[in-house]
Amino acid sequence: MKKPVWGLLLLLAACRPDPGPADYTGQELPDNLDPDGGTEPDPQLLPGPFPYEAGQRRLMVGIFYEAGRSEEIVLDNVDSNFYLYENTVYVESDPDHVEGKSADRIVQNGKPWMGFGVHWKQTHNFDAWKTLHVSMKSSDAAFANVKIGMTSGTSTNEKGNPLAVTKYGWANDGEWHHLAIPVADYVAAGLKLNDVSSPFTFAAEGGTTGQSLLLDNLYFTAN
Repeated sequence: MKKPVWGLLLLLAACRPDPGPADYTGQELPDNLDPDGGTEPDPQLLPGPFPYEAGQRRLMVGIFYEAGRSEEIVLDNVDSNFYLYENTVYVESDPDHVEGKSADRIVQNGKPWMGFGVHWKQTHNFDAWKTLHVSMKSSDAAFANVKIGMTSGTSTNEKGNPLAVTKYGWANDGEWHHLAIPVADYVAAGLKLNDVSSPFTFAAEGGTTGQSLLLDNLYFTAN
């Protein structure tokens, strides 16, 4: 992909002109009972590769996570939104998952870039949160160079530099990869911890329509 187009992708991911429709796929809280209303645990409800334990601090940011947590910021389409940037992708549920009842499949719309993210109108203080966790799986070329970001500031002056996640173990080899990204790395790239306006943005180069990536298990921990 030509460098100017990738630069445009990063600009759009940061500034969010015409972000597209809000999408709340995966926000539902999990049901610990079986589908027939019995008392046996649902075998599809997975605790994740690193299950939550009582007493831990774990933050859900409203999407891509269903299992145990101590805190959450729900998507309400008022102060907290999930945007598909310029409709470059669409999201659908998928049974191939590592946590909760399903993962989300991110599907490429055939554009020269792609992106989406969680954005807040009111900023949050993230001093307590040390690590961003997320699990991903793909073998499609469009997702070879994924960048995940956090931003700070208001919608008119958001600042943040997405990080290439190959540094944290990502490879589009058709296997699940469980990434742990230190929030300190975002701070080093310019994030202001006391003024976080987006806890999660996703960016990648464009690809063929229908190429996809599975995304699951997104949360923050205090260690």
